[in-house]
Amino acid sequence: MIRVVAWWFARVGDCWHHAGGRRGGQVRLRTVRPVPRAVASPVARAVASAAAAVLALALLLCTGCAAGTSRTGARPSGRSGAAVPAAPQGAATAPVTAPGYSPREPVIDSSFADPSVIKAGDAYYAYGTNDAGANMPVASAPDITGPWKRRASDGLVRLPSWATGGRTWAPEVVPPGAGNGGYVLYFTARHKEKDKQCIGVATASSPAGPFVALDGDPLVCPLDLGGAIDPSSFVDRDGTRYLLYKTDARKTAAIWLVRLSPDGLYLAGPPRKIMARGKDDPVLVESPALVFRGGKYVLLYSAGWYFETNYQTRYAVSASLDGPYEKAKEPLQSTGRYGDDVKGPGGASVVTDASGDHLVFHGLLDYRSGKHIRRGMYVAALAWNGPRPVLQGVPTRYEAEQGRLNGCVSALPRPNASGGRVAGPFDRDGCGLDVPVLAPAAGRYAVKVAYANRSGNESHLRFSVNGTPETTLTLRKTEGSDWTSTEVQVDLNAGWNTLGLARGDGQGQIDYLEVR
Repeated sequence: MIRVVAWWFARVGDCWHHAGGRRGGQVRLRTVRPVPRAVASPVARAVASAAAAVLALALLLCTGCAAGTSRTGARPSGRSGAAVPAAPQGAATAPVTAPGYSPREPVIDSSFADPSVIKAGDAYYAYGTNDAGANMPVASAPDITGPWKRRASDGLVRLPSWATGGRTWAPEVVPPGAGNGGYVLYFTARHKEKDKQCIGVATASSPAGPFVALDGDPLVCPLDLGGAIDPSSFVDRDGTRYLLYKTDARKTAAIWLVRLSPDGLYLAGPPRKIMARGKDDPVLVESPALVFRGGKYVLLYSAGWYFETNYQTRYAVSASLDGPYEKAKEPLQSTGRYGDDVKGPGGASVVTDASGDHLVFHGLLDYRSGKHIRRGMYVAALAWNGPRPVLQGVPTRYEAEQGRLNGCVSALPRPNASGGRVAGPFDRDGCGLDVPVLAPAAGRYAVKVAYANRSGNESHLRFSVNGTPETTLTLRKTEGSDWTSTEVQVDLNAGWNTLGLARGDGQGQIDYLEVR
């Protein structure tokens, strides 16, 4: 009997533990197992019933704790439109993955361009650019990483009277929320009279559709700027709804933002241009996705031609919704950053669930002729170092001299180093360096260590992960201004980890660590 009471109160303790440590305000409870058959006496059953009542009350209180997280600030989702609770800085949990999942392999290897994904109930739904006779192909999966199965039905059977078929691009579905009681779809279609792409809106009671388009004029159709494409929903922290889009004329291509009515079906203000093409952006900018992370607005966008391998995902950061947005110097995704494993990555959107953020995007699978290509859908875990995105599957560089240096390892100026400085020289026993690195999801990662060893002899460093010795790195001797690298495979936890380097023998200089 005492064991039963203890067992019930352990479950209550679990509830409070998870309420205090929940991610994004979601309380995750362990499965409550049945009371053992040994509890058979009337007294025992009475005690168990009382304990059950206590547990029920605790669960109710825990649920109330979760519901009260709005005071910490809502966390808007990019291109999903739903506001979700905030998560601790840099935190992540390992997502459940489909067998054989890899962030460098398509989860949908048929044509499924410009993907947008939402979670509805226990399933995930993906929507793509028109293909194979469907205005809007729809796929579903039990988990964000799959396995994904394309549904037979068209999610948008009938277009509005102003639109003609064949160019229904980049759909964005917003799940039910404050202001909208059903599912809202934003889509791009060709205006049959104006011969320009414009943005329409549709609604449905089911995430799979069919979506019914609102008739009348398009929601957004700036003919003087060549029309509009790539609608993307954003809900700000105060609950205000916005729509982002790209104006379609090449010379004036830019990202625009317009406020929407609470139900998301109508415009509620004038549009504002928030970002244009910069000198480092190839060709043009398009496919916006806006999120609020690390206390800043982070605008993800694509640049380049969608049918070429220079297509890429970039990002810009601003303290204000209206900008100005400061662009990152390097792309978040590119063919080169994937080492040609994924070609032309773009059309990205952010999906948030209980396991954290994920980036959903497309990549070139093959060429047919000219601009006729096949683009499949990819998914990768996404974490944040402040407002800086860290993506599973692409390398993230950490400058060694910015790590934690102990007494005999210093930051040394070196003009040929990636950051102009290195950490070294590891010339005495006890010399060491700790580098915090962020893993978007738990799993196996490759760590590239760039170094120089001008001692004239081979040197060795002890390599550890989160304080646990992992292996010994051999630093072969280098000449003059030469830099080289070695690579090690390690298992990392989701979130922040510490990679340690300590002197074994010899000496060397560490330029950077790159985690992929």
